Amino acid sequence: MVLGPLLFAVEFPLLALSTVFVAFRFYCRHFIVRNLGPDDWIMLVALLNAWGIGVLNTFQVKYGSGTHMMDLPSTPGLFVGTLKVWYIYQMLYLITLFFVKMSILAFYRRLSPAQGYHLAIKITAGAVTVFTIAMVFVNAFECPKKPSLAWAPTFPMGCNNLVPVYYAQAGFNILSDIVILLLPLPSLLRLQVNKRKRVALILVFSIGGVAVIASIVRINALYIFQHSTDIPYDGIFILIWSQVEINVAIISASAPSLRPLVKSLLGGTTTTSSSNPKSTSYYNRKNRIPLQSFSGPGRDAEIITNVSGRGAGLGNESEEHIVAKAGGIVRTTDVTVEVVDEERGRRGPWGKL
Repeated sequence: MVLGPLLFAVEFPLLALSTVFVAFRFYCRHFIVRNLGPDDWIMLVALLNAWGIGVLNTFQVKYGSGTHMMDLPSTPGLFVGTLKVWYIYQMLYLITLFFVKMSILAFYRRLSPAQGYHLAIKITAGAVTVFTIAMVFVNAFECPKKPSLAWAPTFPMGCNNLVPVYYAQAGFNILSDIVILLLPLPSLLRLQVNKRKRVALILVFSIGGVAVIASIVRINALYIFQHSTDIPYDGIFILIWSQVEINVAIISASAPSLRPLVKSLLGGTTTTSSSNPKSTSYYNRKNRIPLQSFSGPGRDAEIITNVSGRGAGLGNESEEHIVAKAGGIVRTTDVTVEVVDEERGRRGPWGKL
């Protein structure tokens, strides 16, 4: 049995779906929200890298991945070709995950202006950056004296055993994924919307948990690879689960950006969704109150106040409207008060409160 077609059946539909999500993400941010940010462009770079991995995988299959070792011709060219592709692949995989995580963290900066929250984002981004750079160098110089030995017919002579490094990379990816998944929860829990909408937002942001599951399953593929007696055949499972991990991360990170598009397709609006008419339109009410503290008329005068107000972004479950303000999650209400002195027939605005 050859597993190359199975890899293609998994990776290309996932790559197509990732492309659709990122394309709609750009459409929403540019045409609906009109707020393209660095996180969008970083995610585009991640997508291009994911396609690069997809292309590399076609060469992996060409050089024998997914085929039993006994069915492969024992030619030096086939072995060298496999090693060259794998050498590039192992570094591009790290770089792709790096851009996905940086995009998510760049997006998180929009959610809240809290200094502690931003410090946590910077620390996480710094840890991911340092680890990625270190691992790229470890992979690039797996053969310290002469890097080209990594694709020589004599491999693995003169080269380090990277299998423990692969486990370290997988462990760090899982840990960082969990940290990134939990970072926005405090801000979402403090969001001034009703419980149903808050839960919906948390569920959308939690889709990234699927990528964590894929990372965990990938460790099992590494274990099979480490103890395999048929490396070309068993090694393809690493490629399959790496594709699932990367593309699910891209899709889940882009999903919150599509909520305005979904609302518009359902006939809604991206600016509010509250069922309370007072949060979506101006309203008026009359109260009889004394305004002695404002040096108004005497104690017996009758004062009528017309109060009109509109909440900005109240009850809005759209991720786009939540993060549209540079200062973070904002709830504002403008109130205008007009005072009528019925005894003297005067009328004047007291301004915005």
